Amino acid sequence: MKKKTTISTIVVIIISIIGLFLEKKFPELNKILQKETSTQTAKKQENTLPVGEYQAKVVKVVDGDTITVRTEDGTKAKLRLLWIDTPEKNEGYKLLKDVDKCNTSKRKMKQMGQKATAYAKRNFHVKDVVKVKIEGQGQFKRYLALIWNKKDELYNEEIIKDGYACIYKKAKYPKYLDNLLEQAKEKRKGLWKDYYKIMKCLCYK
Repeated sequence: MKKKTTISTIVVIIISIIGLFLEKKFPELNKILQKETSTQTAKKQENTLPVGEYQAKVVKVVDGDTITVRTEDGTKAKLRLLWIDTPEKNEGYKLLKDVDKCNTSKRKMKQMGQKATAYAKRNFHVKDVVKVKIEGQGQFKRYLALIWNKKDELYNEEIIKDGYACIYKKAKYPKYLDNLLEQAKEKRKGLWKDYYKIMKCLCYK
């Protein structure tokens, strides 16, 4: 009997110790779990911007039709600019496809892509504060957007007007851009000056 009582007492003591241990440790575990949940939520919310207009700072000009910005709340967003399509400056499937389609060299296509990028860099400098209108999200988590430069010019149409981009015709676009493209072609502006045949192939075929 005495032996059973001793075992029972030991069991009770062990349970009590475990209870005190858990009571002390659970609040800390809850804090850790809450912190992890908040971090995960923040990561999910990062680069998730609803449709609308934003003031943003330019972070990087990737190429003629892709720019990275940071909005006022600190969200970093890679923008795929609507309506436009510029020549590729890097190796990849699209560059090879365009080279084959237009019967030209990779060197020339890359030159065109570099010049379109240089045009974008003349319009946007790192830390410029610009207006951005996001209209959705496309491939690779890029935002489909319109962007205005510091002169308050809509870059998405200016780059066509100045001859450094074609119209991206796989999606809806304002039809007045057709006239801007035609005028750039006729006046041999931008890339139309030195790469007329290739631009004609890229923009009209």
